[in-house]
Amino acid sequence: MFLTGVVSVFSSFKLLPIHISVYQRFWASNMSETNGKHAKNYNFETLKYSTVLKCLVGPDKITRDEPYPSFGGIPTPLPSINEQRVEKVMNSCLFKSAIACVAGAGFGIVFGLFTFGVESPSYADPAKVPTVRETAKEMKTRMGSYAKNFAAIGALYSANECAIETYRGVADMKNSGAAGFVTGGIIGLRAGLKAGIFGGIGFAVFSTAIDYYFIHR
Repeated sequence: MFLTGVVSVFSSFKLLPIHISVYQRFWASNMSETNGKHAKNYNFETLKYSTVLKCLVGPDKITRDEPYPSFGGIPTPLPSINEQRVEKVMNSCLFKSAIACVAGAGFGIVFGLFTFGVESPSYADPAKVPTVRETAKEMKTRMGSYAKNFAAIGALYSANECAIETYRGVADMKNSGAAGFVTGGIIGLRAGLKAGIFGGIGFAVFSTAIDYYFIHR
């Protein structure tokens, strides 16, 4: 039946100028030889192109559970079990927080070095010319202080955003605003409740603006 349908479709496009009855007789003879004397008499029907087209396009299209193979460019095979595990770890909140912590520490080091070159260092004796050791020590102290602060802020904000996104199940700018409010509130609470509220609002506005500019614009 499948062979008859395929040949009739190709015959309608004049790709195979062979009459369908030849294949019908050939198929029937093979079935008779296979089943012996008690073979059935099959009634063949011509498969219409519209029937095939309905299964390929339109609302009655047959869907596939597996992706189609790539015929152009670089082929993309299905990920292995190890690749899926690595992707799961990289999408976890702990991994994102660790990456944000390292990135924040690096940014803090650069920012501390920049502020050390702009601002006047505080030495014990301002009238005395600082030595290379004292300059390096002051630079190391300032860079370490900024690195710790930015690392804590980055890890806290990334953990809050990942937790909120996992709870809501949606990736949008609301996650950035909520994570910024929680992060700024926690940082500002050390100076009091009012400072925590204003800090959360300011951090939420800043994080939402950054998220919109770099991602959702």
